Amino acid sequence: MSSWRDEQNGIPPWNERPKCHCGFHAWLQVWEDRVPRGKKAYRYFKCPTIDDDFKACTFMEWIDTRPLEEVGIILVVLETKAQYYGRLEAAQDVKEEFKARQAQLLQKEEQQKKMNKQEAECSSKTARKGKLPQFTQ
Repeated sequence: MSSWRDEQNGIPPWNERPKCHCGFHAWLQVWEDRVPRGKKAYRYFKCPTIDDDFKACTFMEWIDTRPLEEVGIILVVLETKAQYYGRLEAAQDVKEEFKARQAQLLQKEEQQKKMNKQEAECSSKTARKGKLPQFTQ
């Protein structure tokens, strides 16, 4: 007869659950994340009050300590160093092109302002040309 520890979905009887530092029987939980080295679906015991006040009791004990067949860690290099540096250089080139374009647009805008200012001065001079100031006494 197999023990509840050997079965993947085995649930221990209440009296076989360990007691935490608070003196309570620990709860059985199933790990949902893959973060600690692919431990998704691993069972563990935890203190029932660990979520209420983490400083009070930090009891946690793993039940499944050997890896399960269905959970595997895939070791794949996502990007080579050459690909990374190529992507980085391309991004820097795009940034430099953007800055150059911005500078060019700013220069054109300054030239346009200067031309508009000259036209305004020129038109006001021609409008006044030939007219004498009128004095009324």
